[in-house]
Amino acid sequence: MRYPYRGQRLQKLSRARRTAAVPSTIANLLPADTALFIHMPDAEKNRDAWHRTDLYQLYREPAVQDFLQKPKSRLPEKGAVKEAWHDSASLRIRNGFLATNNFDSLRLIGGFEFRCQEKEAESVIERWKSRLLAKAPGTQGGSADYEKHHIDILSSGQFTLASAIAGHQFLAAATVEDLKALLDRVDGRTKTPALDSDANFRAAMKQMPADYAWMFYLQPKQLAQKLGMLRAQSGRALPSDQQTMLERIQSFSHAMVFDGGKIRDIGFAAMPRLTETKLERTILTLASTDTLLYGAFIVNMQQQFEWALEPAGAGSMAAPLQLISNSLSSAGVTKEDWKAAFGDEISVMAAWPATAKLPNAVLTVAVRDSARARKIAGAIVSSSGWQKSSRNNAEYYNAPTSGVLAAVNPTLAVSDRLLVLGMDAASVDRVVTQAPPGNALRGSENFRAASKLVPEPQQMFAYIDLAALYSRLDATLRPILQMSAAFVPSLSERLDPNKLPPTDVITKHLSPVVASQSYIDGGYRSESAGPITIGQAGIGAGAAYVGAMIFQQHQQKGASPFAAPAPASPSPSMAQPLPTP
Repeated sequence: MRYPYRGQRLQKLSRARRTAAVPSTIANLLPADTALFIHMPDAEKNRDAWHRTDLYQLYREPAVQDFLQKPKSRLPEKGAVKEAWHDSASLRIRNGFLATNNFDSLRLIGGFEFRCQEKEAESVIERWKSRLLAKAPGTQGGSADYEKHHIDILSSGQFTLASAIAGHQFLAAATVEDLKALLDRVDGRTKTPALDSDANFRAAMKQMPADYAWMFYLQPKQLAQKLGMLRAQSGRALPSDQQTMLERIQSFSHAMVFDGGKIRDIGFAAMPRLTETKLERTILTLASTDTLLYGAFIVNMQQQFEWALEPAGAGSMAAPLQLISNSLSSAGVTKEDWKAAFGDEISVMAAWPATAKLPNAVLTVAVRDSARARKIAGAIVSSSGWQKSSRNNAEYYNAPTSGVLAAVNPTLAVSDRLLVLGMDAASVDRVVTQAPPGNALRGSENFRAASKLVPEPQQMFAYIDLAALYSRLDATLRPILQMSAAFVPSLSERLDPNKLPPTDVITKHLSPVVASQSYIDGGYRSESAGPITIGQAGIGAGAAYVGAMIFQQHQQKGASPFAAPAPASPSPSMAQPLPTP
């Protein structure tokens, strides 16, 4: 599906989104105080749509399949994920849901509609129960009749699962009482308000697309109350006129859409506006076509950075935070100084020219009061041995470097307009002097096309050039992987680096990822689109990092001197952020 608002202003987007459908069929079965609701309208439709995405087309490339042959051969022929995938296909699931209205005991209810023959559905469900009984010794089976329904009950000392088939619906709950209440709503015996009558839920659903693949709704009131109780018990209760971020959120909803070859995420947090400042994207004009990452964010500096002047608590960051706090206090920096010194816009930009071994990155913060900003920056770096200098009408601070990291020279600069932190002095100089590049990112076809995929941003904008990023990583890591395979037998057992697909086979399926956020209709609405979304990219990067750390630890236990190259393995994993069939 193609969205009618692409490339249009946010106001048009808001009007268009009001036509989004409310999932009343399922929401009508849930109590009005439902705190968590996950809904998947049509699993079969999702599977077909997934097969049309750029990511799936990349996965099906013969060169990619050839490379994955060895890793896939190590997977079990049968597994829980594969079986669940095939079962869902045979059931032809529609309107699958999971919900709860109590986070204390997590009393879950759920179910789905099946479109196969009832006998086939019963056979699949019986297999599920048999597997559960096999994995949970001591579980007792039982049954009960309720109205016109037959309830199957599995119970042990740790859990209870009550289930029933009502027409072409399979329903289950963590207690028999909750299942009976659900059946009452299915049969129309309950007249109390349902979730689809809740004002917060209806407002959230107006921001969700009508054709979502799956949707998540959270009412965080219970979690906020528990957090308040924990803070009070620990003696850290907030004053009555202050609220935590969780307490300000009235509801949060998130949906994913398959949009042709792309994937789209939409999120909405209903809450009061945090700041009136709107995004200016001040350094976008300085981004070159070699830019892999560009992001600009509005952050309430007055609230988010007050921690810098507070005593540090416990944890791994306690010492550096305490050092910063002590340095600021010694320099006589007050909260008023901090609030007056900086604006609310933070930007990040990373470029990786083809001729460079490493990317260069800069982070900028808008400056309101240059004198105070210089005072704060000087106080923070004074205790770390940074060397001060002046040029370009700005104060520079260079971090001490060792021979191992000679290619990286962290540099901080404060001008009348910006605080700039970069990996090398040249990158910082380009931002401080506002030197425009020969080929600007904002004029490139990739950037302009990607920007039209999301609404005009007010609070946040992010752009990642996946094809360029993969190309640079491939050029850097491919030789390392191939060399490592000769010295690390366990790596060769898992994959064959010589079968890594050609770069162009991968990059032809990778277009830029883009995201934006604005305040609209009483909440913060975010949207992301691309072969993967910003959120999925973050999850994939985190999973790759964890996998690399696990592999490195495994190699260290094996006393291999070549364990260090193991973190290079994340590069191929970027191609699989979603389950594959």
